[in-house]
Order: sequence, then C-alpha cells, then structure tokens
Amino acid sequence: MTAVSQRETLEFLKALFKNKFAEAERLLQQLEEKYPTDSKYIHALRGIYTSYTGDDHDSLIYMLYLNEEFSNSGKAIRQYFEKLSKLLCEDERYFAAWIDILKLLDKLPQPLKITAKQQR
Repeated sequence: MTAVSQRETLEFLKALFKNKFAEAERLLQQLEEKYPTDSKYIHALRGIYTSYTGDDHDSLIYMLYLNEEFSNSGKAIRQYFEKLSKLLCEDERYFAAWIDILKLLDKLPQPLKITAKQQR
C-alpha cells in the first residue's frame, strides 16, 4: 500500500498555515488522486483544512496553538494517539496522520490565521 508521506503532509500544512488555501486544496486533491487507498489519512488532513479555514477554535489544530496546556502537551497527545492507533489496529491511518502532524509541529510556520488572533 502506498501512503501519504510526512514530506507531503508538511508541504500541505505549510501551504495551509501560510493561508495559501487554493494551493492547500490543490495538494489535498492531488493526494486523493495519488493515494486513493489512504482515505483515512487524507480525511484527517481534510478535517484540519476545514477546521483551520472555518476558524474552528475548538479543533485540536487551533488548541495546539491557542491553548498553552495543549501546546505544552504535544508529545503526550502524540503518545495518546499512538496508543489509540495500536488499540484499533496496527496501521490506523487516521491516527497516523495526527501522529505525523504532531511530529512536524516544530517544522511548521506559525499559522497566519491563528497568529493574527493571538495578537488581538
């Protein structure tokens, strides 16, 4: 099975966090075409896209940046997702997406929409 890579996830998130929404959407569509069997992973990315563009302040992606408790607990959240993934099945791709995202947080630019909200 071919799967979305961390590099592709990083590219998507960089575009999204720089508010390049058309580019982020295009990347998602390319991933859907390239990896039709990795739908759970792509579903997680699509959810992040929707949460970010829709200003869902209760979403995990917002909480990781706006809530100090969450932002300081990235590693613990990642470990929790790893445990959940193993409980459900060995290769649960929805949680794999979140695990990758949490691993990549330090490589991502500050999300422009979230940074603007913090400065208000």
